[in-house]
Amino acid sequence: MAFNRKQKLRDNIEAIRTAFILDRENRTATTEERAILQRYCGFGGLKCILNPAKELTDAVRWAKSDLELFAPTVELHRLIRENSKDETEYKRFVDSLKASVLTAFYTPKEITDTIADVLADYSVRPARMLEPSAGVGVFVDSMLRHSPNADVMAFEKDLLTGTILRHLYPDQKMRTCGFEKIERPF
Repeated sequence: MAFNRKQKLRDNIEAIRTAFILDRENRTATTEERAILQRYCGFGGLKCILNPAKELTDAVRWAKSDLELFAPTVELHRLIRENSKDETEYKRFVDSLKASVLTAFYTPKEITDTIADVLADYSVRPARMLEPSAGVGVFVDSMLRHSPNADVMAFEKDLLTGTILRHLYPDQKMRTCGFEKIERPF
């Protein structure tokens, strides 16, 4: 199936909206909310968020092929702005997203499930797991299927992705910072 940029952008917006609601209400995600959070794929294939999208006149500077993404991109920025404490936090969120456009790669669940299944077939069931670049936790999820009591520590540098990760795995050690910030001993 082809990568549908508009649908992925929509999924990401809904996941971010859900994470902000969960933060505001200080609660864990319901089953339905978890499904929304799990559809988040980051912005690796959505460089449109690098384009200006503050007002309608910004659309004239967009490539014709990206114009269908203008309105959702405006919505994304509005959502982040409305849920930021101040302009500084908004800028941190946006800068974090922009940095991830070039570096975010989400391993397909089929691959992480296969790796976890093969390890389990060879009786490898880790008691502790370190995930240095977690995204939304597909490796964590796959490994926890076979080792549900594993002690997991995962790191995600992107602020919004890290927030979503935290809501998907509230009982694990999820860190929204770089792997270089690991506590000793793990």
